[in-house]
Amino acid sequence: MPFLDIEKAIKGSEIGSRFRLVHIAGQRARELNAPSEGTIPPVVTEFSKITTNALQEVIERKIVFLDKNAETATEI
Repeated sequence: MPFLDIEKAIKGSEIGSRFRLVHIAGQRARELNAPSEGTIPPVVTEFSKITTNALQEVIERKIVFLDKNAETATEI
């Protein structure tokens, strides 16, 4: 089982909470599971499960997400 440092990701970024981290990773996992025309290909492929790869992408700040409250792209 992979060890992902979730606490470090929460404290060292603009994510701010465990709930938000899981929410962002869940959205990314859905994109990876059912890619559409504009989906960014997987950046991390070292794990066999899509959800773990998505969480690792968020933790390592390899994706950019849109914050609806700030109306700007946030690179995490």
